Amino acid sequence: MGRMYTAVAKAIAVTAAQDIFEIAGPADAITVIHAWYLAQTTEVGDAAEEMLQITTNRGVGSVTSGSGGATVTPQPVQDGDPAYGGTVERNNTTIMAVGTGTLEELEAHAWNERVPFAQIYTPEMRPVISPSNRWTLELETAPADSVTITATVVFEEIGG
Repeated sequence: MGRMYTAVAKAIAVTAAQDIFEIAGPADAITVIHAWYLAQTTEVGDAAEEMLQITTNRGVGSVTSGSGGATVTPQPVQDGDPAYGGTVERNNTTIMAVGTGTLEELEAHAWNERVPFAQIYTPEMRPVISPSNRWTLELETAPADSVTITATVVFEEIGG
């Protein structure tokens, strides 16, 4: 087993389609996604309820990183572990795009924003990101109005 990390986007006002998380793997290690979680705290009434399209994507080879968000510092689950060797960004309003590489859509979900969403992968279903490749948790659907989203991604670095 490698080193486990979490990255958090906490209470972010979201008004547009975007990559909630983008993980760029280190050049010398693989990254394995174990779980991700989404919740929102602003729209709790029936009239405000929405179904939002969520996808996960893997960028292989030459892809363009998203932009417009912020960098997140992943935290090691085990105290004393070194910093994650790759980078994590949150809330990129310009999403990851294909260059001369490929963009692989791994999953598609409809999220009822009134209910927290937890995607916990079984070992054989965990997305594996090769060195220097990328993974995104994408909000494909723009919310009808501003939604305050909190999200967490749990991942493992093997190698490095």
